[in-house]
Amino acid sequence: MNNSSKKAGPVDFRMPRSLLLTVSLFFLWVFSCCGMDKPAERRVVGGPCEYKAYMGHARIVSIHEKELPPKVGEPSNVVYDVKFSFTPHEEIKEKWVRVEGKEYLLLLANSSYPGPGFLKKYGIKPDKCFECYLKVIIRGTCTPVLFDFPTIDLTDYSET
Repeated sequence: MNNSSKKAGPVDFRMPRSLLLTVSLFFLWVFSCCGMDKPAERRVVGGPCEYKAYMGHARIVSIHEKELPPKVGEPSNVVYDVKFSFTPHEEIKEKWVRVEGKEYLLLLANSSYPGPGFLKKYGIKPDKCFECYLKVIIRGTCTPVLFDFPTIDLTDYSET
Protein backbone atom coordinates (compact mmCIF):
# COMPACT_ATOMS: atom_id res chain seq x y z
CA MET A 1 0.00 0.00 0.00
CA ASN A 2 1.14 3.51 -0.85
CA ASN A 3 1.75 5.90 2.08
CA SER A 4 0.39 8.86 0.09
CA SER A 5 -3.04 7.30 -0.18
CA LYS A 6 -3.48 7.16 3.63
CA LYS A 7 -5.50 9.95 5.18
CA ALA A 8 -4.00 11.42 8.30
CA GLY A 9 -6.27 11.52 11.32
CA PRO A 10 -6.72 14.52 13.57
CA VAL A 11 -3.76 15.37 15.77
CA ASP A 12 -4.42 15.57 19.49
CA PHE A 13 -2.99 18.85 20.93
CA ARG A 14 -4.46 18.64 24.40
CA MET A 15 -2.51 20.41 27.12
CA PRO A 16 -2.14 18.64 30.47
CA ARG A 17 -4.49 20.14 33.06
CA SER A 18 -1.66 21.08 35.43
CA LEU A 19 0.13 23.06 32.69
CA LEU A 20 -3.12 24.77 31.67
CA LEU A 21 -3.78 25.75 35.30
CA THR A 22 -0.21 27.06 35.72
CA VAL A 23 -0.37 29.19 32.55
CA SER A 24 -3.82 30.54 33.51
CA LEU A 25 -2.65 31.50 37.01
CA PHE A 26 0.45 33.17 35.56
CA PHE A 27 -1.61 35.42 33.23
CA LEU A 28 -4.07 36.22 36.00
CA TRP A 29 -1.16 37.27 38.24
CA VAL A 30 0.43 39.42 35.47
CA PHE A 31 -2.84 41.23 34.69
CA SER A 32 -3.66 41.86 38.34
CA CYS A 33 -0.17 43.23 39.08
CA CYS A 34 -0.31 45.57 36.12
CA GLY A 35 -3.75 46.90 36.97
CA MET A 36 -5.26 45.35 33.89
CA ASP A 37 -8.26 44.17 35.88
CA LYS A 38 -9.47 47.77 36.48
CA PRO A 39 -11.15 49.94 33.86
CA ALA A 40 -9.08 52.99 32.86
CA GLU A 41 -11.74 55.43 34.05
CA ARG A 42 -11.48 54.09 37.63
CA ARG A 43 -7.71 54.60 37.95
CA VAL A 44 -6.67 57.79 39.74
CA VAL A 45 -3.25 59.28 39.11
CA GLY A 46 -2.07 62.09 41.36
CA GLY A 47 -5.34 62.98 43.00
CA PRO A 48 -7.74 63.94 44.29
CA CYS A 49 -5.78 66.74 45.95
CA GLU A 50 -6.68 69.47 48.40
CA TYR A 51 -4.82 72.73 48.99
CA LYS A 52 -4.80 75.37 51.70
CA ALA A 53 -4.48 78.92 50.33
CA TYR A 54 -2.40 81.64 51.96
CA MET A 55 -3.03 85.18 50.76
CA GLY A 56 -0.04 87.40 50.15
CA HIS A 57 1.62 89.41 47.44
CA ALA A 58 4.09 88.60 44.70
CA ARG A 59 6.71 91.21 43.79
CA ILE A 60 8.23 91.05 40.32
CA VAL A 61 11.97 90.71 40.92
CA SER A 62 13.31 90.57 37.37
CA ILE A 63 12.29 90.36 33.72
CA HIS A 64 14.80 89.14 31.12
CA GLU A 65 14.23 88.68 27.41
CA LYS A 66 14.63 85.09 26.30
CA GLU A 67 14.76 84.07 22.66
CA LEU A 68 13.43 80.63 21.89
CA PRO A 69 14.59 78.79 18.78
CA PRO A 70 12.25 79.55 15.86
CA LYS A 71 9.92 76.92 14.48
CA VAL A 72 10.37 76.00 10.83
CA GLY A 73 9.15 78.85 8.62
CA GLU A 74 8.45 81.23 11.53
CA PRO A 75 10.40 84.20 12.88
CA SER A 76 12.22 83.90 16.21
CA ASN A 77 10.02 83.82 19.27
CA VAL A 78 10.81 86.47 21.92
CA VAL A 79 9.48 85.64 25.38
CA TYR A 80 10.36 86.71 28.89
CA ASP A 81 11.88 85.05 31.91
CA VAL A 82 9.86 86.66 34.74
CA LYS A 83 10.85 85.99 38.36
CA PHE A 84 8.89 86.93 41.47
CA SER A 85 9.13 86.60 45.23
CA PHE A 86 6.19 85.83 47.51
CA THR A 87 5.40 87.35 50.90
CA PRO A 88 2.50 85.78 52.82
CA HIS A 89 0.11 87.94 54.86
CA GLU A 90 -0.06 85.29 57.57
CA GLU A 91 2.17 82.59 59.01
CA ILE A 92 2.31 79.43 56.91
CA LYS A 93 1.38 76.50 59.19
CA GLU A 94 3.02 73.78 57.08
CA LYS A 95 6.61 73.82 58.37
CA TRP A 96 8.03 72.21 55.22
CA VAL A 97 7.03 75.24 53.10
CA ARG A 98 9.82 77.83 52.87
CA VAL A 99 9.16 80.90 50.71
CA GLU A 100 11.41 83.47 52.40
CA GLY A 101 14.21 84.67 50.14
CA LYS A 102 13.20 82.46 47.21
CA GLU A 103 12.47 83.50 43.65
CA TYR A 104 9.91 81.75 41.48
CA LEU A 105 9.45 81.65 37.72
CA LEU A 106 6.18 83.06 36.38
CA LEU A 107 4.99 80.70 33.65
CA LEU A 108 1.68 80.38 31.86
CA ALA A 109 -0.58 77.46 32.78
CA ASN A 110 0.83 75.39 29.89
CA SER A 111 4.39 75.95 31.23
CA SER A 112 5.31 78.42 28.47
CA TYR A 113 7.03 81.76 28.98
CA PRO A 114 4.93 84.94 28.68
CA GLY A 115 5.39 87.19 25.65
CA PRO A 116 5.58 90.98 25.34
CA GLY A 117 1.82 91.40 24.80
CA PHE A 118 1.06 89.40 27.96
CA LEU A 119 3.41 91.56 30.06
CA LYS A 120 1.85 94.74 28.68
CA LYS A 121 -1.76 93.53 29.09
CA TYR A 122 -1.29 92.67 32.78
CA GLY A 123 1.12 95.50 33.63
CA ILE A 124 3.92 93.16 34.62
CA LYS A 125 7.13 95.11 35.28
CA PRO A 126 9.98 95.02 37.83
CA ASP A 127 9.09 95.90 41.45
CA LYS A 128 5.33 95.79 40.79
CA CYS A 129 3.31 93.81 43.35
CA PHE A 130 0.32 91.62 42.62
CA GLU A 131 -2.20 89.95 44.90
CA CYS A 132 -1.26 86.29 45.03
CA TYR A 133 -2.27 83.10 46.79
CA LEU A 134 0.22 80.45 47.81
CA LYS A 135 -1.57 77.10 47.59
CA VAL A 136 -0.03 74.39 49.79
CA ILE A 137 -1.04 70.76 49.36
CA ILE A 138 -2.70 69.21 52.40
CA ARG A 139 -4.03 65.98 50.80
CA GLY A 140 -3.05 63.95 47.74
CA THR A 141 0.04 63.58 45.58
CA CYS A 142 -0.21 66.57 43.22
CA THR A 143 2.18 69.53 42.90
CA PRO A 144 3.09 70.47 46.50
CA VAL A 145 3.07 74.28 46.07
CA LEU A 146 1.21 76.43 43.52
CA PHE A 147 0.75 80.17 43.02
CA ASP A 148 -2.54 81.71 41.95
CA PHE A 149 -2.77 85.29 40.66
CA PRO A 150 -6.37 86.58 40.76
CA THR A 151 -5.59 89.57 38.48
CA ILE A 152 -3.39 87.68 35.99
CA ASP A 153 -4.96 85.08 33.69
CA LEU A 154 -2.23 82.46 33.28
CA THR A 155 -4.38 80.69 30.65
CA ASP A 156 -4.26 83.77 28.38
CA TYR A 157 -2.42 82.39 25.34
CA SER A 158 -3.45 85.22 23.00
CA GLU A 159 0.13 85.67 21.74
CA THR A 160 0.41 82.05 20.72
